[in-house]
Amino acid sequence: MTTSAKSPLVPVLERRIRALTWLAGATALLVVLAILSQWQRSSSGKAEFDPVRMFPALESEVERIASIEVQTKASTFTVVRDATGKWSVPEKGNYRADFNEIRRAVLGLATLELVEQRTARADWQDKLGLGLPKTGGSGTLVTLRDEKGGTLASLVAGVAVEGASAGNRSAIYVRRPDEAQTFVARGNFEPVTEIARWLDKSFIDFPRDRIRTVSMKPFQGPSYTLNRATPETADFAVVERLPSGRSLRSAEEPNGVGNALIGMSFTDVVPQGEIDFSNAARASFQTFDGMALNIMIVERDRDFWIAFDAVEIPASGPAAAGKDAALKPNIPAEVAELNAMGKGRAFKVARFKGTLLSTPLEALLNLR
Repeated sequence: MTTSAKSPLVPVLERRIRALTWLAGATALLVVLAILSQWQRSSSGKAEFDPVRMFPALESEVERIASIEVQTKASTFTVVRDATGKWSVPEKGNYRADFNEIRRAVLGLATLELVEQRTARADWQDKLGLGLPKTGGSGTLVTLRDEKGGTLASLVAGVAVEGASAGNRSAIYVRRPDEAQTFVARGNFEPVTEIARWLDKSFIDFPRDRIRTVSMKPFQGPSYTLNRATPETADFAVVERLPSGRSLRSAEEPNGVGNALIGMSFTDVVPQGEIDFSNAARASFQTFDGMALNIMIVERDRDFWIAFDAVEIPASGPAAAGKDAALKPNIPAEVAELNAMGKGRAFKVARFKGTLLSTPLEALLNLR
């Protein structure tokens, strides 16, 4: 029995079939890997692009920033830098701005990273807190400009993104105001919308050993005076004769009033003309080293507002001739600084401070 010879085409066909089989297997494997990669990206929240700075040029343009505008649907305000480099808030009578707040905002924007692309549907923007304020949207529009009004950076900041914060960096929704595309951004940027937070809160702070005399004219009751003989004297004493049959609750009772200028702060400032001081209580604090700080106090809607001015007076007592002159305050410079701060302005202070500054004599005395 004879066997027919194998066709020379068979080995060629077998090799082609094996090659196609390998190709099909490789293609299938790549499809599986692509599906797996996509699933991993979806499940982990990883962006479909590498993180990128939202404002990559801003870090090199910090010195060009001349204004920061913050706009919400409720209000708009600006923080501006003058030719000397000083920052102020025009909407608050050009009161000085808090440089730390400015620094946080600028660095936060300069290092803000886009980590994930989200929707580009305009009808979803307000759900993410990204609607433009000028159209009634809930977003916060923050714009940095140079001295000629050119835009250095601008974004609409929205709500926080749950579960997207990482490495002490918070995540928020953002977009550019002229683009519909939205993103998840991660960094240390917080859109501060309360104008009071942009104000420099460094304020009046007199150590207790500086105060010699306090002259009080409260809202009710008689005027009275507190005094100490030396900076080392522990307690203030009432100078005037007390009402018949009355005494201080304790020897320390007047100290609250005498120490009222320790650690003063404020929560708001407005032009002085907006507050009626015609029926104000008054308190004048005179120091051993030669200054008087005169304060007017009013209460409006349960808030206390003060206005003040400083004057130089003759130094009195041991502080005038005692310690190293290099450690003494520069009274003329301090008076000028306080008056520059307070001139034409009214400050809202903590309620307990307003109460101390207007304390009636009756509040220091024992019950009848």
